[in-house]
Amino acid sequence: MEYSFYFYANPFQPSSLDAAQALECALKKRGARVYALPWLCEKGVGQPADEKMLPASVRAVVAFGGDGTLLRIAARASRQNLPLLGVHTGTVGFLMPGDAGNPEETAALLMQEHYPLRCQPMLDVTWGSHHYLALNDVSLTRGEHPGVVETKVLADGETVFRARGDGAVISTPLGATAYAMAAGGPIVRPDTPCLLAAPLCARELLLRPVVLPLTASITLQAWGHQRRRLQLAIDGQLLFPIEDELQVEIALSSVQARLITPPTNHGFFHTLRVKQLNWNKDEEQE
Repeated sequence: MEYSFYFYANPFQPSSLDAAQALECALKKRGARVYALPWLCEKGVGQPADEKMLPASVRAVVAFGGDGTLLRIAARASRQNLPLLGVHTGTVGFLMPGDAGNPEETAALLMQEHYPLRCQPMLDVTWGSHHYLALNDVSLTRGEHPGVVETKVLADGETVFRARGDGAVISTPLGATAYAMAAGGPIVRPDTPCLLAAPLCARELLLRPVVLPLTASITLQAWGHQRRRLQLAIDGQLLFPIEDELQVEIALSSVQARLITPPTNHGFFHTLRVKQLNWNKDEEQE
């Protein structure tokens, strides 16, 4: 059986191309085929393929870049039940365990019969006729408008909080170290079955982030108008301007993200400390 892989890369990270070229070379030596984004194909990496419906021979998707790169392809890969490996060529990369400096090791991992996988919950995000998947979080904010926005969060029909400030964010356990953490939310180990609801810069002094069951049915409401357009963001990648009253339904999806996790001697909290140090480096030091 021929194995093939799909490469998805950030064109604004110069090292992504080098990493993709090196990994393709290592995979070809093992008899594998590579499909890739059009811009990679133009640079001589892989063969073109429609990422919405990849060839049946594709057994995994490889994302080169930072967390945003992986989040941009996560929904499509997960809908096709394809495992996803993040190869870090960005700055921090909480979600990117692959090492761009070891293509032979990465190729050997990808060619294994069975992958070491971490299955992460995803969220169904629905409003009106729109339907999307989120791996990290869903946020509703004031967007470009400088004024206060009022948001309301309900869980299983009960009001969790009503906040006046910059908005609110609903996070999965995997997304706990992203926007929710910046909003004062707790650090959550990714295998913890929960969701987080956090107000953003709320004026109410006693309002705090809330931990909810993973199975909770969440409603996120806000009110916008032409002079005060709001912004709905899914995983920080899909952005939607909102001019009217909005009600977003958020629930645990039947689709899971299957993340390839190379064996390591370090746990989540060690990784968190290392990534946090990298995050706080001065740009001149990088």
